[in-house]
Amino acid sequence: MSQAFVCSFVWASQMGRILVAPAWTMAPGFFLAQEISEGWSGPGLYFSIWKLAILLVLYLLWVATSDWVNRDILEHDFDYKLWNPVVFFTFVGAFAFALLVPIFFIGLPVLLLAWAVPLGAYIVFRNKLVHPSDRVLTKAHFRRLIAQLGKPAGVKIEPEEVDPRDAGVPLTLAGRGGPTPRDENARLLAARQAAGYNDLRRLLFDGIKRRAEAILLDYTQQGVTQRYLIDGVWIQGDPLEREVGDALLEALKLLCGANPEDRSRRQQGQFAIKCENRSYTGEMISQGTRTGERLLIKLEGQRTRFRSLEDLGIRPKVAEQLREILHRPSGFVLLSAPPGHGMRTLCTTVLQVMDRFTRDFISVEDELNRYETVENVQVKTYNSSLGHTPASILREVFLLEPGVVIIRDLLDADTVHKMCQEVDNERMLLAAIRAGEAAEAYMNVLKLGVNPGELGRVITAIVCQRLVRKLCEYCKEAYVPPPQLLQQLGIPQGRVEVLFRPPQQAEEPCEHCYGTGYLGRTGIFEVMVVDNGLRGVLTNFPKIDLIRQAARKAGWRSFKEEGALLVANGTTSVAELARVLRESGETKTSPQPS
Repeated sequence: MSQAFVCSFVWASQMGRILVAPAWTMAPGFFLAQEISEGWSGPGLYFSIWKLAILLVLYLLWVATSDWVNRDILEHDFDYKLWNPVVFFTFVGAFAFALLVPIFFIGLPVLLLAWAVPLGAYIVFRNKLVHPSDRVLTKAHFRRLIAQLGKPAGVKIEPEEVDPRDAGVPLTLAGRGGPTPRDENARLLAARQAAGYNDLRRLLFDGIKRRAEAILLDYTQQGVTQRYLIDGVWIQGDPLEREVGDALLEALKLLCGANPEDRSRRQQGQFAIKCENRSYTGEMISQGTRTGERLLIKLEGQRTRFRSLEDLGIRPKVAEQLREILHRPSGFVLLSAPPGHGMRTLCTTVLQVMDRFTRDFISVEDELNRYETVENVQVKTYNSSLGHTPASILREVFLLEPGVVIIRDLLDADTVHKMCQEVDNERMLLAAIRAGEAAEAYMNVLKLGVNPGELGRVITAIVCQRLVRKLCEYCKEAYVPPPQLLQQLGIPQGRVEVLFRPPQQAEEPCEHCYGTGYLGRTGIFEVMVVDNGLRGVLTNFPKIDLIRQAARKAGWRSFKEEGALLVANGTTSVAELARVLRESGETKTSPQPS
């Protein structure tokens, strides 16, 4: 249930006494009447069923459209702090006016305007920013609605004529990042005229169907090699002919406002994709190399929002323990992950499972590296390009008296020092830092120049996440593991009869995972809950081996132990777990044009 709907329901409940009273439609003077002497509708005909019906219908329409606005804002990452209050409070104020005004035919138009104007303003705003095929209240949108409504009754609507340049695959493109919408449309028009436009569409469609996060093309004199980043791993694709690769690159550069003739300098640009009723954002990065040119295409669809820590992959017992810590009035929780292993998602999910309605939350972020918006979390920014760090705005942040503060990127000792001081002021502090394991995360904070006695005194928990690929449920195969393998994994003999792995000799590639053997990812976690024994080590003897030993006594399990549980229940394979454990905190998952 959306926030707008919940708020409207609560507000309507509080107004219930007025809504059921005879005077709800018109004049407050009715409350002064001593008795109703002229029939059930009152001496001034204040109570009217048809007026009640009109306002009820209008109210229900507002609830429905406000719910859509709220969901649409989240889907497209618009400013909910601007639009939700505009849509909600404008109507609430007009509704109160309609209840009190003596003349119904004055209050009703005001209420209609209070519903229609904010909704119309939002639609105009969002239609300028979304993909053309995703716009609402357009001719194409009404045509689709009529087709959907008429289909159950057997009514057939002739489909719109498809431009030959948009035929072949169900994917359309649009310009993004231009100075004005007119410039973006001009870019699209130029790209559609290019010979490689349809080849570009087919390339992007293939990448989306494979669930690729990025497509990498390396141009050489012999041809164009192709790779897909799928579930954090680069998968080799079929090579392209140089002529085809050159043509689609020209179309892509025109779409992004880049120069197709320049094959040496670094160029960047953005574009939008609509594929099978889903919207994606694309980013192009090209750079000349010694052998030709390298092109990286990043693809980003709607981000998955996890509702709980268990959805991330944390074991229920550990998740409950972590939730208890996060709901404490004060503490210091360190969040970490290697590059490419879901740090942003981890931070966002932790914020979402916390109580953001009874406590004030502030997220401290770099203006040049903004994060996904979380409802009821205020954002304060600093500019790293000017040499600023989170510490430069923490005084201002703490003067606002927030209950929870998260530092999205921990950069310097001064920031940590100021955070440690605030724990004593009944504040919960969260901070994120890159690291390959929980013990390493703590050591990386100390490397900033932090006094271990100061940090060790207040640290509450350390969480580190890595992502592991899940075996494809449609094609994974079972095998009987040798006893030595079970021993290495720490799985007791007889606990499991079979383990699972990708198909070894598949006749045809699986249509679900395209032959990779894996489909999606889940997290494995190291969660160190700091007790007195571990705190003593963190404060006095902060060395990785000693931290691990003390943490184990407190119930901590390593990535290997947590991953072995996923291997035992068939979620992932031994080979995949070994790959993830081999990765260091410095592993790069997205090769950039250099």
